[in-house]
Amino acid sequence: MAHPSRLRPELNDTIRPSYTPPPGKKRSRVAEYVMYGFIALLLVIAGIAAYTHYSPSWQKVPNHVAEGMKQDRINILLIGIGGPTHPGEGKDLADAIMVVSLKPSTRQVALMSIPRDFYLKIGTFGTHRLNAAHSLGYKAGYPGEGPGLLVDTVSQIIGQPIHGYMRVDFLAFEKVIDALGGVDIYVYRPFYDFLFKDGFTAGWHHMNGQRALRYARYRYVRASAEGNNFARELRQQQVIDAVRQKVANLSPQQALRLVALASTSSKFTATNLTTPQMVELYSTFHNVDRKHIRNVSLKKFTEIVMVRVPGDTGEAVRPINNDYTRLHQVFADVFNGSAPIVMRDEIQLTDVGAPPAAPAPKQPVMQQQAAAVAP
Repeated sequence: MAHPSRLRPELNDTIRPSYTPPPGKKRSRVAEYVMYGFIALLLVIAGIAAYTHYSPSWQKVPNHVAEGMKQDRINILLIGIGGPTHPGEGKDLADAIMVVSLKPSTRQVALMSIPRDFYLKIGTFGTHRLNAAHSLGYKAGYPGEGPGLLVDTVSQIIGQPIHGYMRVDFLAFEKVIDALGGVDIYVYRPFYDFLFKDGFTAGWHHMNGQRALRYARYRYVRASAEGNNFARELRQQQVIDAVRQKVANLSPQQALRLVALASTSSKFTATNLTTPQMVELYSTFHNVDRKHIRNVSLKKFTEIVMVRVPGDTGEAVRPINNDYTRLHQVFADVFNGSAPIVMRDEIQLTDVGAPPAAPAPKQPVMQQQAAAVAP
């Protein structure tokens, strides 16, 4: 009889039995394939996430200034942070948040402070105070990082698009004011900060960078309406306007040197405005008449609420009855008037005339700084 391997193929197949693995082993192979596929998918997702997180475009806040120009309204978000010189914790929190709104056709300006304790839902990160958005944006890898999340959240609050942003920390703030030779600010009512054991008398003050920063930050004040964040926000607007008055007679090139000084003073100084945009905006608005600048406080449109979340207790701010309708209307109609939008217990920002003349320095401070930062 022939060997089975030499039989006809069709008979050979019937004689040689096929191997069938045990049911348990087949299931284990399927599980291995699924596990390897899942790991591969995770690696792909992680690679995409890493690429987007570290790519320059992912870290930038989109610039929409050109769109604002077409709409005849440009909203710039000013962000002040503590940075490395901030005492204690909170170096990445937004210490000051202000929207500067510009109307090119009429050369009107509005300074609108947003309370840093505004309590609302921030993206997909839950409900927090507004100043936490800057820190959360970095930790969560949000598009545009800290400024990106803060820009999107403020836009939600005011019901208006934010077209660009500028951020400075305490150190850069002081350096710029010192480079200008200080600023003149009228203190409407005296106050004393019991935490820092320092204060200001009523009347005109010529302030260097350090004093101007203190004036803009002090809030531990007893028995005075200056002891709250709304009062502090209006003082911050005073400082911004005082800086504007000092740069009013500078050329665009000199103004850009100040921006360069702020950038070299601190790595935390940042903006998504281009140089041509800064030159154009400066040329249009640097010498605008003070009567065309409107100051806005949100005190009359908001209410104080108590937050009792563990680790974040204390007073916070929200729109009255948590209704944003009136708040959005204020921002939409801000150029329909010129009088400051403030309550009776806030400083009224009335015209107090010009500051007393000060002796001219032997060499203008701007010339010294220009030489230091000139390319």
